[in-house]
Amino acid sequence: MLNLKQWVLVVACLCLAISIEARRKLKRDQEESLKTIEDQYDEDLGEIEPCQCGVFMSQQVGIREGRRGRPRGPPQGEPVVTYDTDSPSLPCGTGGFKHCVSKCLDVILKYLPRAGSVICGAIERDVYREKAFLFIKNCGGDWSPTNFSAGKEFCCKDGEHQKC
Repeated sequence: MLNLKQWVLVVACLCLAISIEARRKLKRDQEESLKTIEDQYDEDLGEIEPCQCGVFMSQQVGIREGRRGRPRGPPQGEPVVTYDTDSPSLPCGTGGFKHCVSKCLDVILKYLPRAGSVICGAIERDVYREKAFLFIKNCGGDWSPTNFSAGKEFCCKDGEHQKC
């Protein structure tokens, strides 16, 4: 008789442990699905806009000649080179920003070997030892810095790329 009571107690404890674990798993699943839904609403899926890439030179972003640094504030004037994505496919928000940066980097890497001639052909002034910085514009608004720049300096004279 004592063995039967112990057996029933063990079975009851196992059932209790299984139900507690099932509740925890259900709660985790619900939290993950709620987080996914919140992220979708965070992205504001109602607003989907094309991504725009812009390359600005050192002087336009507040970096003086011969100095190193990161862009200080919004760029001045128009970008030297721009690229618009094909279709309005990126949501507004953090996720859209990251995808936009990724698309812009893909395009820039394609043209990087001849960046000097592209930039010098597009800029309307002489350039001496300036770097090119990538900014993006997603969902309207202002140009946003990406902290990506060309690893080299550019020198342009009369629209032609020259060695610095």
